[in-house]
Amino acid sequence: MSDAEEAPTPALFDHTKRVYDEMLKRSTKQSIVFEGMGDEPGLLDVYEGHLTTLITVDLGIANPYYTKIRDALVGQNCMAQIRRGGGVALSKWVLFRPPTEEGFREIMERKTGPKGNVKILEQRVKGLTSMVNDLVDRVEQLEKAQ
Repeated sequence: MSDAEEAPTPALFDHTKRVYDEMLKRSTKQSIVFEGMGDEPGLLDVYEGHLTTLITVDLGIANPYYTKIRDALVGQNCMAQIRRGGGVALSKWVLFRPPTEEGFREIMERKTGPKGNVKILEQRVKGLTSMVNDLVDRVEQLEKAQ
């Protein structure tokens, strides 16, 4: 695959986007004060419901995807939990922005780390280069001190 070509969109991203879109569709505008947004209340989209039910029952996405989808949305700062649900209590999520492919790929790369021998060698070379540069700097400092 050339640099100009992009990898196909992962199914997990498609699920993540579907979940966010459905949460946004079911959300209501609420005036709330949210950490990091100042002291004044802002009018934000808030989803209240059982996220697990939304994902597995309403959207028909397999249960093992639940945590990955939630983590991808939170990791991209698409949403944040205001109140934890459980049992009959509904969870409450503030929605900030839809997920992007670029943000999704960054989150997944951070989680999975490098793959394959080439990536591992690239990381080792970067580490060794950094160590050599540090040694060169120290030698130069010692030479100047004499």
